[in-house]
Amino acid sequence: MSLRVTVALVAVLLVPVRWTDAQDLGGLAAAVTPATPSSTVWPDADLVNSADQRPVILPATIAPGRVTFGAPAPLNPFTSIGHDLRRFFSRDTADVLTILAPAIIIGSTWDKAGIEESQEHLSKRVFQPGNIGGGFLVQTGAAVGTWAVGKLTGSTTTTAMGGDLIRAQLVSQTIVQGIKFSTRRSRPDNSNRHSFPSGHTASAFATASVLERHLGPRVGIPAYTFASFVGLARMSANKHHISDVIMGAGIGIAAGRSVTMSVGGAKFDLGVAPTQGGAAVMFTKK
Repeated sequence: MSLRVTVALVAVLLVPVRWTDAQDLGGLAAAVTPATPSSTVWPDADLVNSADQRPVILPATIAPGRVTFGAPAPLNPFTSIGHDLRRFFSRDTADVLTILAPAIIIGSTWDKAGIEESQEHLSKRVFQPGNIGGGFLVQTGAAVGTWAVGKLTGSTTTTAMGGDLIRAQLVSQTIVQGIKFSTRRSRPDNSNRHSFPSGHTASAFATASVLERHLGPRVGIPAYTFASFVGLARMSANKHHISDVIMGAGIGIAAGRSVTMSVGGAKFDLGVAPTQGGAAVMFTKK
């Protein structure tokens, strides 16, 4: 039995914007860029124009209850889960999952055949690193390690990236576990009823999405490739169906995007489609 229908799915790009708390309410408000007024600040003596002693004008970002200058401070990755979940339930996430829906539906019709194909052609030994590397503890441990290295070395960029990696893991797994316990779908090996969606795949794609947003396609493409490897590994281990893996990928991508809205725009489009015995991830350079 072969799958002859190829579904090309391209993730909708999100223009990076800065949301206020009011705009984030319910995660469903339209993304807009708030006005950036100016505020007069009297700086230290060495910053004042010696010729006319005029004050320096700095851009100010107005937020409820406070005025801050320059870019907003990054959110605490360990306490921002509520804020991040509001962002997850946004139009961008709806776009990502809507585009993936046809692949999930088509993939679900090939769930049994896909497991049989993966069991026949995919070596459990070869894919074992994917089963280990895609685990939530491994992915989160690497994220915390990146954040800690940034803190210890004083690198704001590394700290910010590590924080986004942690936040993406927390968001993706909160959504994944909620769906798992709601749907209670049996795994292919009947070990439990936590099959849909794949948590390993969601974790791996969440990491890949954040890395691509921060570091570009040279790092993003290998990261997405490994995430796809994780999805195949879960099928090879007889733990997930094709539809579980595709849904996990969608949640991971959406989670990564939801915590990196203020980071540079995506460098390429991403497509996911079910194929015989698995799923294909396709990249289109922008």
